[in-house]
Parts: sequence; C-alpha cells; structure tokens
Amino acid sequence: MSERSMDVQDRPWVGVVAVWVVTALAAIAIGVFAEPDTRFAWLGVALAGSVLVTFGIQLAGGVTAGYLTRVSISVSGAVVVLVLSSIVIAIASLFAL
Repeated sequence: MSERSMDVQDRPWVGVVAVWVVTALAAIAIGVFAEPDTRFAWLGVALAGSVLVTFGIQLAGGVTAGYLTRVSISVSGAVVVLVLSSIVIAIASLFAL
C-alpha cells in the first residue's frame, strides 16, 4: 500500500471531525452575519454544504473500508452541531430587542 492510504487508514476520524469543524464555523457565520429572518433557512444550506464536504473529504481519502460508517457519523455530527446552534440562535433571538 502507498504511504498516503496508510496515513488515511491510521487516522479515519480526521475527516469526520473536519466536517464538524466546518459545520460549526458555518453556523457561527450564519449566527453573526445572516439576517434574523433568514437564519434558519441558511442553517439548511449549511447542512447541504456539510453533506457535500463530507462526500468530498471521504472520497478524496480513497479508503473504502468503513466509508458508510464515516459518512453517516460525519453527517449525523453535522446535524447535531446545527441543532445545537439553532437552539443557541433561538435563545439569542428571544433576548435580542
């Protein structure tokens, strides 16, 4: 096996955590820069983007073993990040006047 594929096999969760970080950064950007009326719509766009980033990272790795597990955990984590950020945005919008 090549060195590159061995590195990816040794660290299979790096791509998963990278998607979670990208999703969290997108949620923060949405919370800060989006108009209050459109924030929740943009969270849906962020979820779609995180799914695309997931597929891109996992397909670029070139490792087939555990592909579906890594993709499902990555997307599920992105959903959890966006649910938590939507709760924070909803609570913040209650106190914003």
